Amino acid sequence: MARVTVEEPLPRDLAALRRFATLMDEQFAIPGLRQRIGLDALLGFVPGVGDVGGALLSSWIILGALRHRVPTIHILRMVLNVAVDTMVGSVPVLGDIFDILFKENVDNVELIFRHRDPARPPRNAFGIWLVAAGIAAFLIALFMGTLLALGRAFSWLLGGFS
Repeated sequence: MARVTVEEPLPRDLAALRRFATLMDEQFAIPGLRQRIGLDALLGFVPGVGDVGGALLSSWIILGALRHRVPTIHILRMVLNVAVDTMVGSVPVLGDIFDILFKENVDNVELIFRHRDPARPPRNAFGIWLVAAGIAAFLIALFMGTLLALGRAFSWLLGGFS
């Protein structure tokens, strides 16, 4: 006799994270192509602040991972996904193409589903927000450092051609 497994319904916050990841990475179809884009790629078109805004929004998924006790190594992978998207996304034109192709929010939600610990109760809000503030500060510093490095590189290039 075959065993039938019944999948338990998702907690409301995880269902919301899945919908959010779709909004950020795959909400809109590009006409004539089989590629989908989301709010993250659209925000990337706003110079200077779009990629930081996308990174801050993407941090919500990392908060969900912290809440559902995803192991640290996978949370670090999620932070790296957001950091790479933020750094590469800040490069003009190349970053916009990268934002369309790289789906870090969908990937990060899948990491939660694969590695969460449903047997343990979710973490409390204070611990989550403390870590989240540190992650947000790291991502903002990383983005600002990238902009500074790009500015210096352009300055050096322009200075060499004078």
